[in-house]
Amino acid sequence: MLKSKSKQLTLYSILYDKIPNDHVLKNIDKAVDFSFTNQLLEGAYSKRFGRPAKKPEMMAKLLILQYLYNLSDTNV
Repeated sequence: MLKSKSKQLTLYSILYDKIPNDHVLKNIDKAVDFSFTNQLLEGAYSKRFGRPAKKPEMMAKLLILQYLYNLSDTNV
């Protein structure tokens, strides 16, 4: 019989568990599947030239964070 390995928790998983389940960001994550942005923008990225780009899914989530928390991308 194979022995099951215990999974080591990362700092992020521990912190994620401390966020209430009714938090707005958890609700957005449950309600919206952002993977469509990867397929939608696939043709805009070159797979052969330049550095690998960040996933459009992650960039869309960052824009939502920026909007919700009124974060600026300029240094003032």
